[in-house]
Amino acid sequence: MVSIGKPEVGKELIHHLELKGGEEYLFTDPENALYDDLDLRRGIKETFFSPSTPFAFLERFTKKDGMKELGEVLSKWNKAFYTPPKQEQALLQGGTFVFDGPDCIYAHYDESTGAHANVDKVVKLAKSRVLNPVES
Repeated sequence: MVSIGKPEVGKELIHHLELKGGEEYLFTDPENALYDDLDLRRGIKETFFSPSTPFAFLERFTKKDGMKELGEVLSKWNKAFYTPPKQEQALLQGGTFVFDGPDCIYAHYDESTGAHANVDKVVKLAKSRVLNPVES
């Protein structure tokens, strides 16, 4: 997992979210070099005012246990406020990528706020690649 921010803030975040062993897989990117290299979406329009934002929230609100999941997430963020090193970093959208060595085998660019990749699909893909490696 890569997050914008400083290493010391990443450690605070891991502690706050109670991610056991999180130090092993959280990498911080204070300069957002990876975000830039991956050409992730950015800007206020893409972050908050994209037409896909309400649809992403509608999907969460209407799926089974979607509100429960949202409540769990928000309950952990109610006491967390992290300011990115650069003001413009607050308006970067994320994404989900799975790499097998240097090869990107899955790429999802978050279209807007709340428009995330299907985590079950991503985990299934990553596990299948580990269990059935592709020969180079």
